[in-house]
Amino acid sequence: MHMKYISICAILFLTISIGCVTETHDKNEYSVNVTGLYEGTITLSQLKSMNSETFDAILVKSTGTEISGNYTGVRLIDILNELDITPDYISFLAKDDYMITLTKEEYYNGYLCYAEEGIQLTQETGGPIKLVIPDQPGKFWINWLKEIKLLDYSNALVVTGSTQVNIVLAPEDLARFQMKTIEAEFRGEMGTYTGVPLGAILDRARFLDDAESVEFVAADGYSIELTLEEAYSNEDIFISEDFRLIMSGYSSDFWVNDLRRIEVK
Repeated sequence: MHMKYISICAILFLTISIGCVTETHDKNEYSVNVTGLYEGTITLSQLKSMNSETFDAILVKSTGTEISGNYTGVRLIDILNELDITPDYISFLAKDDYMITLTKEEYYNGYLCYAEEGIQLTQETGGPIKLVIPDQPGKFWINWLKEIKLLDYSNALVVTGSTQVNIVLAPEDLARFQMKTIEAEFRGEMGTYTGVPLGAILDRARFLDDAESVEFVAADGYSIELTLEEAYSNEDIFISEDFRLIMSGYSSDFWVNDLRRIEVK
């Protein structure tokens, strides 16, 4: 808990202003939605009213090209501290649907920026609000930021291990994939099941060439393991919207409820 009176006031101000934005601001004003562990909205005017910093940063593109810039914005960690939330992961979604998910170490030095070279960001310059992370590569910077999703193991499924990127999915994120519906037998009874094929999720994580197996871990620690070839090639293995591992053709021991981690090994 914050002990200083001024810190308490800051928390109350931020909580009230984010939670009640539609009552105090023009509903047409640009805003970033905050979902997951906290539900609210940060408008452009609210961001400008917070304690901001102006700093230099270098955007490093995938080609190695470096572009220097001067930005003004609010430290992301300061916003999280005022909300008293430290998520294990944050997903950032742009207006063009580009999305990345970052760990604490990756997002820690991030800023929500509203100006570059002293000029307010526009649609043409990646604004009105963009994510800038000075110590991370350009692929982690997000133009046209529209949503911040705060996630931890209690409300998300994490795909990690021998992969090029970590994938962290909230239940609603599964709607971004093409769903599949099948008839399958579970404990002697036929049922209809709908979800996302495991192969599609593994493709998004981009497993490494030396990966050999996939472990599925439930919230209570229960786990099963398959070879990567078996898990990836079987189109009837998929994840339902309530994070259940559907294993058509396998015994009930392989059907994992409350799935929380998929680890590629």
